[in-house]
Amino acid sequence: MPIFAPGTNLAYAHFFGVIQNVGQYQIVFQPYPNPPVAGQNSTLNFSILQDNYNINNVYVALVIKEKNTGKIVDQIPYRFYEFSDITIPYRFQNTTDYTVTLDARLNGDTQYQTTPLVANFDISTGNPNQPIVPFDTLMLYYVTPASAAAAGIAIYIRSKKS
Repeated sequence: MPIFAPGTNLAYAHFFGVIQNVGQYQIVFQPYPNPPVAGQNSTLNFSILQDNYNINNVYVALVIKEKNTGKIVDQIPYRFYEFSDITIPYRFQNTTDYTVTLDARLNGDTQYQTTPLVANFDISTGNPNQPIVPFDTLMLYYVTPASAAAAGIAIYIRSKKS
């Protein structure tokens, strides 16, 4: 559901996923597909929010580690984003558990401008040899049509009894 900015005709929409609160901020993480599949392209989506509104002018870096060993797999250096709805393309190489660490420097915030805001998110990758149907695909192609068919049959049977 979009959130309208007070006093404007602007609406903001954000990612929906795992939320972590850090101080007065909410960091939302949603990978796509969920779960990502090792060896295939995926997108790591983040929203940094304050009272459900985007933060403007942020610098964001990522560190990706293997969860079990703590070994750093990749580091994505700081990059400037005008708005805090951020998408980062990424390809996980192995089927394992990872920790994705978001470091964000927030312009205008005395605490997080020099020392980054840090949020950690755990993520597991799927095996490419055992494809998992993503939740959105499962809902769109299987659950929704089956539910509509069941509702249609129930309505038909009820109308025949009347």
